[in-house]
Amino acid sequence: MAFNALTRSLRVGLAAAGLLGRNLIQVRGYRAVPLRCHGAYRLCGMQRMYLDEALALYAELHDGKPLDLPRRWLYRLAGDRLGVVALDIEGRVVGAAFYGFTPRDLAEGRVHSSFSGVHPAHRGRGLATELRRSAILHFRDHGVRGYSSRITADNIASLKPSLRLGFRIVERYRDTATGEQRFYLVCDFDDDYREAAAPAAPLETGP
Repeated sequence: MAFNALTRSLRVGLAAAGLLGRNLIQVRGYRAVPLRCHGAYRLCGMQRMYLDEALALYAELHDGKPLDLPRRWLYRLAGDRLGVVALDIEGRVVGAAFYGFTPRDLAEGRVHSSFSGVHPAHRGRGLATELRRSAILHFRDHGVRGYSSRITADNIASLKPSLRLGFRIVERYRDTATGEQRFYLVCDFDDDYREAAAPAAPLETGP
């Protein structure tokens, strides 16, 4: 039992180190996500001053479940280059998008879209589209060709809008941990992305 627990701990630790290492190396030469305006809203990189609010919004839109610890550290170290926030006129975070690089993404020239969501009180104002636009402009400017996501097959609320946005299912597989069928999707910025279909609800994908 103790050996198994130690093995699991080592596995988790190595995975966390890999996550931090590959992402920090990848974005070391990146500039911060530039400031953009959309009506009374501002969109910019997930700087440390906005991180706590962005994480609180993530948890609120996940029924209180927080983002995992390694990714919280990642966005604390490089959130201005890997995340986008939408700020209201008072400077409060009302939208957030989290991105990162998996080994597969690095090999294929894409970035992984983990989550993008807008507070319910601010939906229907184009913020979901603007969060994506900020990310696309930022990552494309640094040579990234598109983004990827993983969605559970029965998560229709996320799957349908993703397909309308231009995501293509390139792999179907069964998650060994949960037994659920999942889809691996990609969307290349110049060839696939269809902006007009952007959904207002959170685009819930996965690591």
